Amino acid sequence: MQETTKELFRANNDIIGLMQLIKNIGWSSMREQSIHRTLYLSKVLFTFAHEKESNLFNEYHFSVSISGPYSELISRSILFLKVSENLTEDNEGNISLGNTEYQVSDDLNKINWLKIVIYILGLYGENKIFSFTINDPLYKEAVETNSQKELDASPENKTVKVLNEFKSAFEETLDNVSNISKEEYLELYFEYIFSKIIITREK
Repeated sequence: MQETTKELFRANNDIIGLMQLIKNIGWSSMREQSIHRTLYLSKVLFTFAHEKESNLFNEYHFSVSISGPYSELISRSILFLKVSENLTEDNEGNISLGNTEYQVSDDLNKINWLKIVIYILGLYGENKIFSFTINDPLYKEAVETNSQKELDASPENKTVKVLNEFKSAFEETLDNVSNISKEEYLELYFEYIFSKIIITREK
């Protein structure tokens, strides 16, 4: 029970932090399914970029839903934050920060990673990012088989393997990988992914 409370507290921090960060790309609200998608993407991309490190988003366990990846923990956190008026939701399902003060804990590693993911989201838009998610081979397989299994985000999952398959070819387009930040790396990598992979799959 204590661990569940800790997980909920961390999820509350992540979601409030996420809602604060979207202001940097000019958004004032997100739909609940977008919060699920963004944190799922954060988990998968962290594995890709930090394969040998423990994933900062390990407490989130995602399954398949009609609207995209779904986490029970995220759903419980959003409900808690709405009841406590830290989040508000309008009649169209848009969630935004409430009027109450919420002090986000200083987990700089997580916040900095969420900043990168939000930056990518701002560059390419949610629809394109969601296109990446539903073209994720692991996700597509789960939908096609109506699987209720957790969407794995370890280095062995199909999503990360596909990303790694194109990694060498992508890095050949760069002069020196060691000279660029994770943010720059992912920006350029997504540009490569969307031009080489997503477009090919959509034809």
